[in-house]
Amino acid sequence: MDSALVALLTAPSAGASGFLAGLAAMRRRLRRAAGEAAHARWLAHHDALTGLPNRTAARQHYQHAAQAGRPHAAALLDLDDFKTVNDTWGHQVGDAHLVTVGERLAAACRDVGARAFRLGGDEFVLLLPFTEAAAVVRDVRTIVGALSVPQYLKLDESRSVTLVPSASAGIAVPEAGDAFSDVLRCADIALYHAKRYGVAPHLYTPDMRQPWSHRHKVLDESHLCKVRVSGLVAEQATRGACS
Repeated sequence: MDSALVALLTAPSAGASGFLAGLAAMRRRLRRAAGEAAHARWLAHHDALTGLPNRTAARQHYQHAAQAGRPHAAALLDLDDFKTVNDTWGHQVGDAHLVTVGERLAAACRDVGARAFRLGGDEFVLLLPFTEAAAVVRDVRTIVGALSVPQYLKLDESRSVTLVPSASAGIAVPEAGDAFSDVLRCADIALYHAKRYGVAPHLYTPDMRQPWSHRHKVLDESHLCKVRVSGLVAEQATRGACS
């Protein structure tokens, strides 16, 4: 039993006014508890900074769509030069930058029937209804293009900064039986190629390779040669390696 209700029932009689005051206090406490529980449920499926759905929500959305016979493609986005923004202007500006990007992604996704999710840091994932690869690539290009409107941020009373958001994107289309982790990992490989070769958005194909050492890290040719000579398997070459 709620402690406020216990106190109300066991307190010495204070007349009708005292009873009503205690009842009002109990209602306020119950409303506050209900609000806190609702906020906790919201946080379990949303990113606190941008308000976008999070990785858990993305996985559920993908799974529910697949079960309903509506497969979705995934586009993994990584903001260009975000670390430079944070290092130069500070985390407050970096956070404001992320919030603006989140708002623009959500709006652009609504226009094409897609949804945007924040995975963490400067990484976002878009889930788009899949009909054909060319349509997905076209829609992702449109969504990414919507980010490029200049963003004006005030640093203090006398200084401001203008940022022009941009992002690299890797796309993976689903195959029969693909889990969310499968398409996300293949989109990650496509994103690596987009960042390495300056082509965005980039569509995943099974012959794409990604360095084994670190995501998105471009290995120089001398290091690749050393890895190959040593006989280590340093690259993933098949879609099966993504799962």
